[in-house]
Formats: sequence, C-alpha cells, structure tokens
Amino acid sequence: MFPPDSPLSAFTAEEVQAFFSASTQRSCAAEEVVLTEGQPGESMFFVLEGHSEARIRSGKVVRSYGPGSYFGELSFINPGHRRAATVVATVATRTLELDQASIKTLLATHPRAIFTLLQRACAFLVDNERNLIADLRRQNTELQETIKKLEFTRNRLSQEEETARTDGLTGLYNRRGFDAELPIFLERASAIGSGLALIAMDLDHFKPVNDTLGHAAGDFVLRGVGVILRDGVRKTDLPCRVGGDEFIILLADLNEAAAKMRAEALRMAIGVMPHPGNDQGIRITSTMGGTLFRAGETAEQLMKPADEALYAAKRAGRKRHRWD
Repeated sequence: MFPPDSPLSAFTAEEVQAFFSASTQRSCAAEEVVLTEGQPGESMFFVLEGHSEARIRSGKVVRSYGPGSYFGELSFINPGHRRAATVVATVATRTLELDQASIKTLLATHPRAIFTLLQRACAFLVDNERNLIADLRRQNTELQETIKKLEFTRNRLSQEEETARTDGLTGLYNRRGFDAELPIFLERASAIGSGLALIAMDLDHFKPVNDTLGHAAGDFVLRGVGVILRDGVRKTDLPCRVGGDEFIILLADLNEAAAKMRAEALRMAIGVMPHPGNDQGIRITSTMGGTLFRAGETAEQLMKPADEALYAAKRAGRKRHRWD
C-alpha cells in the first residue's frame, strides 16, 4: 500500500493495521492547515493519500509528507508539546488521526506498535540534533570564509585606493569608502545574523562656524569630530564623513539598545568638545537618526529609515538622536 521507503515501512503489517483500527480518518482540502506551529497538540497524523508539507514562520518548507509518512508524533507521545511547524495539505489529502484515546487502545491491543513509534521518535530527535550540529558547523565555516573575504578585501587595497576612500581632513572613510564597505557589513550581518546599526549624523548650524570664525576654525571642529567618532567606536565599526558636516556611522554586532547608548555617548561627547568658538559662546551640537538592519534589506533600504529619522530629529529641534 505504501512505498517501501516510506516511514511506515518501519512498522510491521500488524502494527500498521493496529494504527488504522485505533485512528480516525480525516480529509483535508488543498491549502488546509492540519496543525499550527506553536500550538500545543496531543495527536499525530498518518498520510494515506495526497501530500502535505511542514512550514516554519518564515514560510520556508522544512519537510514534505507523502503517502506512508506521518507527523506530530512528539505531541502524540507527550501531550501538550508545542508543534514545531505548521503542516499544510498542498493537495486534497486523506489522513489518519491518532489521539490520546488511540494510545489506550493500542496499549491494550498492540503495545509493540507504541514501542516501535517511540523508537522512531527517538531516532528522529537524534537525526535532528545531528542536522543541527552540521548546520552550526556549516554556518561557522561560512563565517570564517566571510571573515577571510573581509580581510582579503582590506589587504588587497593599494595605498592609492585607500587614499581615495579616506577623507583628508578627518582621516575617516569618505562617501566612496562608505559605499564600498557597506555591502561587506551587510553581507556579514546576513551571514551570521548579527546586529548592524546605521547612524546618520549632521552637525547643527555648522555654516555659521565658518562664517563667524573662518574655515580654519571649521576644519578644527571637523577634525575634532573625526577624533571623537574614531575613538568612540570599536575597530569593528566604521565612522565616515560623507559630506561637509555629514557623517555616517556603522556599528556592528550589537542590538538596538546598545546602538542607542553608543549614539548618545558620541552625541554628548561632541556637545562638550573644545573648539575655537567656545569663548564666543558658539556650541557645537549634533543630530542623529538611526536604524537597525533587518534581514534581506538592501543598502538603500537600510539608509532610508536612518535619513528619515535624522530629518524627524531636526524637525523636533535638533540636538538629539531618533530611531526609525
């Protein structure tokens, strides 16, 4: 009745017949949900005809079930166990459902069938653990390859290329350097699932500094901001000057709360920075807009909410940071 390589082939014909006798038939239409991820369950299902598939919340299909397959056995053996995935019938499907009443029947008539099912469930858990270990090893290998790629990319830059990417006044990366490095940061964050924050920052009313004190004083301020940004982040981060008084900071491997704390610390440091205009009451302040990378975002999609948060902070009065 079932393919020789189906999961039910692990049971004897007598045990299969026992499952049939102790279960209830159920028909499902195409795209009908059989069970839902996260919900507690107490029954399992054998596929007689048709086809179903297990999907996790992202929509990814993690397992398929054809005739002779079964699923939900962990909740059947351990009532209340939460379903690990949502199972959906992809075509019209006919199943057998075994519930807790079925266990009593099987224990009384064919206890060996329950024992075999327990063996199969344990084997399934062991296989899953092995697969998890293999996935972790694969991800670690991918991480090492990504790190090597990053190191290779940095090392192969010639001095001329590095100079072209560097802002001559502050020593930070310029717009060209930022555009070249951002995809690498995005690739790494996607590969290992780590946090990545982008902060867009402008100095407040910087033009009067040049107009009142002269461009030499303005350059002094910009160099001072460059020092604060460079010293106030880690080696894994990337502060850049992308315009006259416009800066972008990439913060790697941290969550939103930590990124907000780092942004506020930089903003406060800029606010108390000594500069030639202090004696004339000219205070240098900054406004920031930040966002956290979301899986699948492009560089443009990451930049947009940071810019919008920056403009919103300016409209709210400047001298603050805001997040999307």
